[in-house]
Amino acid sequence: MRIDLREMIVAKEIAHPHEKGFTLVEAMIAVVVLSVGLFAAASMQIKAVDVNSSADRYTDAVNIAQAVLERLLTLEYDRFVIDPELLDDAQMAVSHEPFTDTNGNSAWDMDEPYTDSNGNGVWDAAHTDTNPPPGYAVSWRVEDNLPVNNAKYIMVYVTPYETMKPVTLSCVKSRE
Repeated sequence: MRIDLREMIVAKEIAHPHEKGFTLVEAMIAVVVLSVGLFAAASMQIKAVDVNSSADRYTDAVNIAQAVLERLLTLEYDRFVIDPELLDDAQMAVSHEPFTDTNGNSAWDMDEPYTDSNGNGVWDAAHTDTNPPPGYAVSWRVEDNLPVNNAKYIMVYVTPYETMKPVTLSCVKSRE
């Protein structure tokens, strides 16, 4: 008894009808699921680039504040930040813009209200750098006899224009 090859193929197709491959609907569902996953990955990548850029701006602001603070600390105690020529590009503001110190730390914080006298959109301390690095506002304030007598409390504010969240560094310089 000899079985024809053609009969074997037909018999196999009848015996296993579900082994014909994917349907068009199944393929379309797979493409949709894959697309959703790829869009989510792309969205995460865009957010990562944005956060990385923001962190870079914040690091730059901290470095700028540190450099200004170090320059201020090199000044003599008695001539400290009263002459606008002490720092190459510093100017003494007529008066610093008043703020409400709601938490009592003697420094302006982002959530504290202030008066924007010059309309530049950032809080300005008593001294302002007239030629700051591009994209940043730099200012500082010095308080005499704070926290103790014969000491100066120095606060440096660097505000990136993009985020408007200032970086504040402070320290105390004592009479030598």
